[in-house]
Amino acid sequence: MLALSFCLAIGTTASAQNVAPIVAAPIAAFTEYAGAPARSIDLTPVFSDPDASTAVQLSVLLPSSTGIFNIALDGQHKPNTVANFLNYVNSGRYFMTDPTTHTLASSFVHRSVSGFVVQGGGFIGTVDPANANNARPTAVTTFPAIQNEPGISNKLGTIAMAKLADNPNSATSQWFINLANNGGPPADLDTQNGGFTVFGHVTGNGMTTVNAIAALPTYNLGSPFDSLPLRNYTSPNPIKVTNLVSISAITIISPLTFTAISDNEAVATATISGKSLLVTGLQPGTAHITAKATDLDGAFVSQTFNVMVTTGPARLANISTRAQVGTSDVLIGGFIVSGSGSKRILIRSLGPSLISLGVTNALLNPTLELHAQDGTLLFSNDNWTTAPNKQEISDTGRAPSSSQEPAILTTLAPGKYTAIVRGVGNTTGVALVEIYDQDSGPGPLLANLSTRADVATGPNVMIGGVIVTSNKTFVVRALGPTLTKFGLANVLPDPALELRNAQGALVDSNDNWQTSPQKTQIHASGVAPPNPAEPAVYVSLPAGNFTAIVHGVGATPTGTALVEVYPQ
Repeated sequence: MLALSFCLAIGTTASAQNVAPIVAAPIAAFTEYAGAPARSIDLTPVFSDPDASTAVQLSVLLPSSTGIFNIALDGQHKPNTVANFLNYVNSGRYFMTDPTTHTLASSFVHRSVSGFVVQGGGFIGTVDPANANNARPTAVTTFPAIQNEPGISNKLGTIAMAKLADNPNSATSQWFINLANNGGPPADLDTQNGGFTVFGHVTGNGMTTVNAIAALPTYNLGSPFDSLPLRNYTSPNPIKVTNLVSISAITIISPLTFTAISDNEAVATATISGKSLLVTGLQPGTAHITAKATDLDGAFVSQTFNVMVTTGPARLANISTRAQVGTSDVLIGGFIVSGSGSKRILIRSLGPSLISLGVTNALLNPTLELHAQDGTLLFSNDNWTTAPNKQEISDTGRAPSSSQEPAILTTLAPGKYTAIVRGVGNTTGVALVEIYDQDSGPGPLLANLSTRADVATGPNVMIGGVIVTSNKTFVVRALGPTLTKFGLANVLPDPALELRNAQGALVDSNDNWQTSPQKTQIHASGVAPPNPAEPAVYVSLPAGNFTAIVHGVGATPTGTALVEVYPQ
C-alpha cells in the first residue's frame, strides 16, 4: 500500500452551493515508539473546506419545537463580511439583558417574504417597560458599516447581508437567507444596489427549518415589521415576546468533522479528540491509518498514511519534585532539550490534588511559569482549564485533577528552560512540579532535569521522581553549599540523597559523593558535585518509576537545595 492515498466523495445531502473538502497538507509516514505517549496531529491544516472557514449553528423557536440549522461561512472568499458577522456573534450583540425583566433577550426573525427571503439580525425581543406582557423590540447595537463584497450569487439557501437602499457599503448586523434563486430577475440581488454580499450557505437539511419559518403567518405592523412572522399568535391580541420567532442560540461550530481508523489496532490505534488525531503505538509493526474529514453537507475526503512502531531507546520520560513553596522560596524545575528539531513537553504543578495523598499543608492555588535560559517568560498558567490548548492537555491523559492546578503543553526548541511554581497571592504550602516528555518517536531528548526548592524536615523534605523507559545509567546529585555561588543565602549546608524504586526499596544512597563506591564514574561523568559535602549516586536503572529524596543532616537540616538527574 502507498504511504499516502486520498479519497474524495460527495455526500447525498450536499447542497448545490457546496464544494467538497480537500487534503491541503498530507500527513507523512512516521515512526513511533511502542508505549510512548500518543502522537497528537492537528487536523485543521491537514484538511480544508474551500467554501467554509467556520460555521455557526442557529436555534430558532418554532410554534411547538426548536428548529436548528447550520450555516457554513465562506471566510476564504468573503473575509470582511464573515469577520463582521462573527464579531456580532462573539461580542453577544445578538443578545442583551432585558432592562425590564433582567432576563436574557435574543434577536428574532423580523421579516419573512414568501418565495423570497427570511431576515434577522436587526432587533432583539425585549418587553414593553410599561407592560411586560407586550413586546417592544430593541434595535441591535451595531458596529460601523462594512465594505460590500459581492461576487457569489444569491442562490437558494445562501445567506447574505442586508443593507440600506442606494448605499452598497451600509451592511451592519442584518442578514437574510434566500428562499429562491434571487440573483437574477426579478429580484436581481446580484446586481441591485451594488450586489448583495453572499457569505455562506445553509447546509445539509437545514432549509427544512428555514422553510418552517417561511411558512409561518406574517403580519404588517409597519416598517420594519411589515412582514413579521409570528408563532402561536391570534390577531388582534397584543404581541408578546413568546410570539416572536426568536433565535435562542447562535453557536460557532467546526465546518468539518473527523473520523479515523487503523487497519492494525494491535500495532497502533487511531482516535479523534476534537480537531486532533491521536495515534498510539502499542507494539512493533506497521499500521495504515486513514483520517477522514466530512463537511456539514456530507461531502468528505480521506487520507491514508503509514505508521511504523518500533521499540524506543532508553530515555528520561518524566521528572517530578515535591517540596515546600514559600513566598520567596519558590519551586524551580529546570530541564535541557538536546539534539536537533523540537520536543513536545508537558509541565504541570499539583497542589490541591496532594491532599488526597495525605499532604495536609498542600499549596491550594499554585501558578506556573516557563522561562527561557535568558529569563524570558515564555508561557504562564494559573488554572489548566483556562489554557488555550486545554483539550490537548486533556488528551495527554495527564491533565491535573483539580481545575485550580496549572499546566503548560508546548513544543520547545533545543535549549535550557526553567519552570517556576508560586502560590497565588503569595500563599505557601507543599506543591509538586512535573515535566513530561510527550514525544512519541525519534527526536531530541531531555538531557538533564533538575529542581531547586526549600528542604525542610519530616514530610517536607524534597522528593524528586523520575520515569525511565528502559535500562539506562544516570548520575543523580544534590547541591547545597554550591548554591551560595549563585547568590542564595539560605542553602542546605549538608544535603543527603536517597534513591528508591516504586516499591519504596532503597536503590542507593549517599551523603558525600567522594565516599561513594562509584566516585570514579561520578568524577568521569563531568557532573560531580563541586563541593565534597554534596551527594551523588551513579546507578543503572531498569524501566520504572524512581524517587530521589533530599534531606539535611547535621545541626542545620533545612535550607535550599538542588536535585539533578543526568542521563549517561
